Amino acid sequence: MDRSVASLLDRIYEQYERWRAGPPLAGAELAQFFNAVGRTAAVIGRSDITAEVERLIHRLNGQTERQWTAEEVLMEMVPLLRCFYEAGKAASSTIPFSHRQGPRATILLCGNDPLFFAYVCGALQPLPWRFMTIPSFEQAASSMFRISPDCMIVSVKEEEWENPDLMVLLERAGQRPYLPVVIVSKDERKEGRLKGYELGADDVIACPAADELFVRVRRLVEKKRKIDDLVLIDELTGVYNRKYLPQVYVRLRSELERSGTPSCLALLDLDHFKQINDRFGHLAGDAVLRKLAAFLRQHTRGGDTVIRFGGEEFIVWLARTSRSEARAVLERLRRQFAAETIDADGERLSCTFSAGLVEFRDPDQPLDYWLRVADRALYAAKRGGGNRIEEAACEEGECLDEDVRPTQTDQQRWSVAIVDDDELVRVMIADLVRKLAAEQEREAEIYEFDDGLSFLESPLYESGRRSVVILDRVMPRMDGLEVLHRLRRERKPCKVMMLTSRQDERDIAHALEQGADEYVTKPFKWLELEARLCRLLKELDA
Repeated sequence: MDRSVASLLDRIYEQYERWRAGPPLAGAELAQFFNAVGRTAAVIGRSDITAEVERLIHRLNGQTERQWTAEEVLMEMVPLLRCFYEAGKAASSTIPFSHRQGPRATILLCGNDPLFFAYVCGALQPLPWRFMTIPSFEQAASSMFRISPDCMIVSVKEEEWENPDLMVLLERAGQRPYLPVVIVSKDERKEGRLKGYELGADDVIACPAADELFVRVRRLVEKKRKIDDLVLIDELTGVYNRKYLPQVYVRLRSELERSGTPSCLALLDLDHFKQINDRFGHLAGDAVLRKLAAFLRQHTRGGDTVIRFGGEEFIVWLARTSRSEARAVLERLRRQFAAETIDADGERLSCTFSAGLVEFRDPDQPLDYWLRVADRALYAAKRGGGNRIEEAACEEGECLDEDVRPTQTDQQRWSVAIVDDDELVRVMIADLVRKLAAEQEREAEIYEFDDGLSFLESPLYESGRRSVVILDRVMPRMDGLEVLHRLRRERKPCKVMMLTSRQDERDIAHALEQGADEYVTKPFKWLELEARLCRLLKELDA
């Protein structure tokens, strides 16, 4: 990028940062700044920027009564930003139409570079990619495992190469099964590129246009999927192997925390499999394993997961399924599979399986705990003669078996509900709650909801349990103020923190009058958010 153009872009960035720190602005005030940008662009010979500035000013002036937040202005600036990063070329026209209908991917954008990230999100909007932005390296490192992206793009300034938080972020990225990392930097020095590769990046580029970035990221996403297939797929049966199990657990635990919806884990084992191997040979045994894997994949839903756990054992994890529903599904699978005929190395066989079933409804228990519980139930099914399903003997989340009884604690658990339609905000606040709980050696039950109505219909709300409720001010279906009104009208014992992008003092005062205990504006100042949340949690204990 030309130095004079880069300098003009820096000027826009500095102004944007000032807008973020202040109250919403009128269109006329914004137009004054962009007029100056247009004049500078004319001086340096960038008529395309001048023309786009004029269109932007026209849009701003067309809404004279509107007050603009910094984020709203940023979205309006996307066509203007394309002039800076693409030098007038339309990047999206070079992206093949077939890729706009291609596989979905989650791309994590890390770093304090809001202009470039807004440009990337706007230019690549036609793609089936979901972008999530986290400005803080530290926050990105702590949230990475829950977000589970397909690729991470990190924006690094010249002075940030030695930032310890950047090093931790890239080190953690390297600890995952495989997470491609692309570093984008204005630092075009060779030393900068070498440093990026040394820290573990797959690619280091200097603020590319969106079409070039797309090609590089797509190549890495495809590479990740091939590696995942090699590492996570069982070669004999074609279903996932046990290395994939922790990822399934994290996903379903997050769903349990967010919505309170349970899932069910079933551990299956082929009956008398050793006799099949001994009598018909291992090739016949392999055919039986492939048959069962194919049968399970065919007769379970897209959201369910089939895993070869080892030997002749398989796991079927049924998402959003209660214990009674899972029992019915497994009984049906058991009967149908017993009726199947298997062509095995010239022999026609039939086979049965047994299964141990447990309902996953406590996110605080680790994966190993649920495997042990299911294994106990499977053992009971085998002792009962096989070809049967046994449920784990659990009541109210506590297993009756002493060996697998969950750890009891005398400490009271914090209950925190996060109600926000922005998934990333929910993830980051949930991580903050976990961090606070760990620091104070407490346990926390965290529930996530993407709108106010889901929260009001949840068992948590009905239970009337003492909780901290973190409410987004504006949400689809039912906004935060309506939820707050219901909470106070029904005298629920909750401490309420409101979140909003609006910085209008009248708006804040109105929410406080309605009964909010705290009010925090977006984008968050994390230390402030942490301090206010700590105060509410302490009041919850009082």
